[in-house]
Amino acid sequence: MEQPSASMRIKSYFASSVEQAIQEARQELGPDAMLITSRRSAPEARALGAFEVVFGLQASGNQPDNPPRPAALVPDFPSELQNLRAQLEEIKSTLQVRSHDPSPTDVKELLAHLASLDMSPGAARELVSAAVRVRDQHSPQQPGATLSLEAHAEELVSRRLRFAFPIQEKSQEPGKLIVFVGPAGAGKTTTLVKIAIREFLANRLPFQIISLDPYRAAAHEKLRSLAGIIGAGFTAVSSIEEFVGAVEESRGKSIVLADTPGYSPSETGHAEEIAECLRHISNKQVHLVLPASMRRDSLTRCIRDYAGFEPDCLLFTKLDETDSRGAILSTVLEADKPLSFFASGQNIPEDIEPASASALLESMFRKEVVEAVSAA
Repeated sequence: MEQPSASMRIKSYFASSVEQAIQEARQELGPDAMLITSRRSAPEARALGAFEVVFGLQASGNQPDNPPRPAALVPDFPSELQNLRAQLEEIKSTLQVRSHDPSPTDVKELLAHLASLDMSPGAARELVSAAVRVRDQHSPQQPGATLSLEAHAEELVSRRLRFAFPIQEKSQEPGKLIVFVGPAGAGKTTTLVKIAIREFLANRLPFQIISLDPYRAAAHEKLRSLAGIIGAGFTAVSSIEEFVGAVEESRGKSIVLADTPGYSPSETGHAEEIAECLRHISNKQVHLVLPASMRRDSLTRCIRDYAGFEPDCLLFTKLDETDSRGAILSTVLEADKPLSFFASGQNIPEDIEPASASALLESMFRKEVVEAVSAA
């Protein structure tokens, strides 16, 4: 990369090291060329090489397209040369001290691994960059100095994940309303019953189930049947007014679990009616139920479509139907919402567990990585 000058010919050389760039310049310009400066490449030129060195030769009149090597040297600048030597020594020392820096191969391999898990490119780059920074901060004597880049990434994710409190611990007071919202086919009804058995029936806490669907009269029947099997109180409501009345009637004596219909993107008007109603009800917890088998872009769209319900936490179902947990992780990190439960099958009440970092990350990172992070 050449720059015209009235007094000298100046050219930049890019390479992976200062020494390599100097060697290339000497080969092209000859021993008379003078090293003017060296520095790390600017972000927009980093693809050409990690370091840039600038050489100069004294100009002699108008330069042709391929000028011969000038015989004269650029005037000597002792102080500049001394500063330049100091910079080179500092760069050399830094590279030696930080010999544990991750190689580009480590970074590429981890990015490719996260991409294979359907993690968004942006979230993957952010995570890997953060992992590199953390490992850079460890001296060889610190406990985490020997951890791999993948282990640092797993540890960073574990720290960022948040989890909702167990329902029964937050919901022992009568009148607590727990609402399940989400797209059609996400498994809200089955999940509600699993949680009802696990969290309330097993702990002998009184609860009432309400099925709200103002538009499909037959939509209540599955939940009515399941509620009858477990011996739970059940109320079917077909309007917002009936729903508010049923909640108020149950507030003084039991916890209320409410099932809501799933909506397509074209039914946002109907969804807003229920969302507006919920915004005026206090002492509630809203779980946005999402199928883990859904594509990453669809999960992102669902979170956007159901933002009006102001969900307190995310609940993922159908984990048994996907091996790509990266989409879940991307969605959770982007939404910045706590996780409540993971469900993985139709068995009631067995196929559900409180969400945890280990349940999400063990299938994303190697077992030895998880164990290494735990040991550190």
